[in-house]
Amino acid sequence: MTTSSPSAPTFPSKNGGAERPVWWAFARHCIARMREIERDLAHLERRARDGDDQAMDSLLDYEGGDTATPPSHTRPATGGVSVARLMTEATPCPLLSPEEWDTILAAGGDPFATAADGNSLPDVALPIPDLILLTRLAATFRDESGLQESLHPGAVTIIIGLEPSLGLGKLLTGTMLPANWNTFSRAPRTAALPVLQLPERPPSGNELERCLYLHAPILLPVKKREDIPPLLTSTACGTRVLTLAEMNADILIAMLTASHSATGQINEDAVRSALPGDAALAALEPEQLAVAYRARTAPGVANRIRVMLGTSPSPEPQPQVPDIIDIEGSTPAHRAAQHAVEDLKLWKDGKIAWTEMPRSLLVHGAPGTGKTYLARQMATTAGVDLVEGSFANWQAEGHLGQMLSAMRKCFDDAISRAPSILFIDEIDAVGSRFGGDQHGMSYRAQVVNGFLQQIDRLTVTPGVILVGACNQWDRLDPAITRPGRFDQVVQMPLPSCLDITRILAKGVSEALNPDDIRQLARQAVGKTPAEIDAAVRAAKAVARRAKSPLSTDFLRTQLGLAKTDPKLLHRIAVHEAGHLLAAECLVPGSVSRVSISEKGGLTERMIALRQLTVEEIAAELVIHMAGRAAERLLIGSISGGAGGDARSDIAQATALVLSTDRELGLGKNGDAWLGAADMRRLTEGEKQRIRAKLAQATTRAERLLQPHTAKLTDLATALMEARELQRADLQRLLADLAPPGTNILE
Repeated sequence: MTTSSPSAPTFPSKNGGAERPVWWAFARHCIARMREIERDLAHLERRARDGDDQAMDSLLDYEGGDTATPPSHTRPATGGVSVARLMTEATPCPLLSPEEWDTILAAGGDPFATAADGNSLPDVALPIPDLILLTRLAATFRDESGLQESLHPGAVTIIIGLEPSLGLGKLLTGTMLPANWNTFSRAPRTAALPVLQLPERPPSGNELERCLYLHAPILLPVKKREDIPPLLTSTACGTRVLTLAEMNADILIAMLTASHSATGQINEDAVRSALPGDAALAALEPEQLAVAYRARTAPGVANRIRVMLGTSPSPEPQPQVPDIIDIEGSTPAHRAAQHAVEDLKLWKDGKIAWTEMPRSLLVHGAPGTGKTYLARQMATTAGVDLVEGSFANWQAEGHLGQMLSAMRKCFDDAISRAPSILFIDEIDAVGSRFGGDQHGMSYRAQVVNGFLQQIDRLTVTPGVILVGACNQWDRLDPAITRPGRFDQVVQMPLPSCLDITRILAKGVSEALNPDDIRQLARQAVGKTPAEIDAAVRAAKAVARRAKSPLSTDFLRTQLGLAKTDPKLLHRIAVHEAGHLLAAECLVPGSVSRVSISEKGGLTERMIALRQLTVEEIAAELVIHMAGRAAERLLIGSISGGAGGDARSDIAQATALVLSTDRELGLGKNGDAWLGAADMRRLTEGEKQRIRAKLAQATTRAERLLQPHTAKLTDLATALMEARELQRADLQRLLADLAPPGTNILE
């Protein structure tokens, strides 16, 4: 849409390259109802001036009483206005000739807003303070269904930033509520029509109690979050907390199309380019807007606002979703966080509905990988509050009741501060109601049930994104991890070489050149972000005490890189090369990344288990044992590197053997299902079978790798040099890999 166009433009269906906010149509319906009321009032005024006493009485009853609409006006049953009526309210294309268009522009007018008769203002003036509040309320409820949610029997809705007033009920009844609805500060004992309880002033404890005893829905305006009555923060009350939408460009444009146009259109490009950012508009004082509104065109209003706020005009409409560069990282968790923040910003701007976006994220990974920092990045990038909690902190409050109370308060805080991000750490501490350990089962069940209840509260309260963090998500209760509770479960692995480079660059880019930083990053693969951050701070402290510039030597020492053991690193590289080669032989293309450090190695891959056949299980066992097999082939001995905790190669292989026999119906017990094994109570027969199966898998792995010892050596050498191999590196290194023989798994 450009002002130099020789022909009249069509009604703009987009703004700033994005679709209209989801609340736009709802706001137009409400504004159309307001216009109908104002037309009726104007008609009554004309009759009263002509001496019609009945018209004068009706006018006085409306202006000074509780009547929500003039007597001649009938509200629509659905709370809206028909599409046909809306089409007559705004001509889709001003019927102006090119000459008339140019003349209006030259005179400082707005041809978009000008009808064929030359009039550029609506046929009836709207009360601007009411128009402002109505449009902001429409943006707050977002659509008809959002309003209806607050009208269910027993519903309690709080709107933060909305001040109680005598005229609020009349505004809602006349322009927003469905037909036959009315508002009262407290519902009468008998009401023939539906009633919304709307206190005209902050209610006392007794007044609120009387309202709660009645089943009619309650809408409670509060000026500040701190004004919310403590009683209504209770989980049992099921309070819905909304925040009155702040003034922004979309809200102002919706108002201007109603107040400064005879066609329902305005020169929107000119308005948007003149307006300051939404943050400045949100700080606009009512009297400033009143002065600006005296301009005769919408672009004139925008220019007055810019001058009063002392801001520069935007050269072009601001992008609706800023570049999410603040959340740096290439892991699945980082990508999910970026998408969540993008969606949250779109929701805040009214571009998508809350029901259209994922609203929860569970991040799992080793301690120190940056799960907490990721949640803080999300909140900072989205520009919303972060509320943090953890099961450890809640349990520190005392007995079960106190623990559940602390949990509830944390969720209350996040809901009252919406839009917000609620981050809960150590979620795996809650455990599962179905674990094998029966000790404390009743306590654990009550904690899990309480946690599920709090999560479910968020599904009916838009504006809170739930982010959970844990080390071992597979230990969680299944009801917690199902979609609807946590929509996405993503891994936060150790950072890649590129991610470490970014982390180091943030802390030491002023002291070290890029080549040194990249070299340090390669050597630091396997470190957690927490370890790297601590090492950078420690290195800077050592440099300060030595009165010396920060150097790579200081950083290498603090990162633990100064005492590298080449033999240990070589064994780890050989071990991971064995996993890599076996996986690529048996499940080609399954490995995405391999990394090593002196603390160990990691091969990130898709597991071989797709259909859970005997052949797939055998292949998975071979891959688990291939690291140990590679050590024996290239070094001549094996280490304990395949063992360790429950995530080790041997532990996973052992669990797979037991699962095959006891749960999958593919082992020694035939079709029987015996349930998960208790490792402390294995029979001697089970132990012997595990040893035999793992020995068989190791032999098969050696037979698989034997023809490829040269390739094993090349892969280990590449890992020693780079510390990390990504998928592109693997494709290059494995391009000439021959497929294995058909008898490997026999």
